[in-house]
Amino acid sequence: MQSQETYEKSYPKKDYLSSNFTVTTQTIDFTKINKSKIAEYIDLMKEHQLNCVKNGNFIEAELAKQRVIQLKKIQDKKELTEAKKRQKIDKKIFLNDKQKSIKEIKKELDNKYAEEMTHLEDMLTELKNRQEKELKEYFIEFEKNYPTDIKPSNELLEKQRQLDYYIKTEE
Repeated sequence: MQSQETYEKSYPKKDYLSSNFTVTTQTIDFTKINKSKIAEYIDLMKEHQLNCVKNGNFIEAELAKQRVIQLKKIQDKKELTEAKKRQKIDKKIFLNDKQKSIKEIKKELDNKYAEEMTHLEDMLTELKNRQEKELKEYFIEFEKNYPTDIKPSNELLEKQRQLDYYIKTEE
């Protein structure tokens, strides 16, 4: 029984004592052979098939046809495997580039955030200083307009006089 990756390559040898052909076989592992060599084997097998048909050896031609089909399957499988490998490599490259881009974007955003926070802190410090200055100016203006020395009202002065008078009379 033949696997998809290997087949037995038949070499017809003429037995000169009888008019029959004998076939010697050799097992070839196509998993280790590159695509161009497989394509070369396919071309050789097609050529062999045509020669067999021309010579009237239809059984050998059918075997060659089956081998061509088998080799094409192997070739397709190799191409699919290579395409999958390329896709994996491309995917890894894409994901690495994506990771790098994300890291760069994060770094830029972190830098912008730090700049904005520094700017915000500067603005807060400036605002605090300006408010303290305005508050001091307001207090100075308030003290000018409203002195801290309280002038007693007439009623208060009258009550103070009465209190003083009672204190003197008591003594």
